[in-house]
Amino acid sequence: MADLRQFDVPESVEPDEWRLSVTGAVRHPIDFALEDLTDLPLETNTDDFACAEGWVAEGLSWRGVRVARLLERVEPTDGSAYALVDGMDEGYACAFPLGRLSEAVLAVALDGDALPVEHGGPARLVPTGEAADCWESIKWVREIEVRETEPTADDTAKDVALSRLE
Repeated sequence: MADLRQFDVPESVEPDEWRLSVTGAVRHPIDFALEDLTDLPLETNTDDFACAEGWVAEGLSWRGVRVARLLERVEPTDGSAYALVDGMDEGYACAFPLGRLSEAVLAVALDGDALPVEHGGPARLVPTGEAADCWESIKWVREIEVRETEPTADDTAKDVALSRLE
């Protein structure tokens, strides 16, 4: 496995009880178990993982489900434009425009092995493209809440992530 920094797993993280809920402004809210995700078509995204703290893990190979596939199943309402992605690590969430989130991968594997809990397993959001920032890569994703209005700073972890850099 490439050199991806590892941090302590919060006590609130319980991978054996993991489920993903896709809720909010959708026609068909769904809960996914890990088996449900791995039954969907998986794709691989290989890229360097650069953190705002200055370190880079080169050539990580994330394998998972494109978020667009999950959104197709829940059918966001016509007015949906944003989503809030929440992890099992209490208080850490990130907001995305729905179009951008659609391109992200919900990774269940890293470098050919099941995604270790230390790196966000069983499922971690991995934004793709040039605009992706490491603090947007939500570990232990438990909910994607589709919204018609943009989440506020009080809903997200952006301020928390940036304060860690100071």
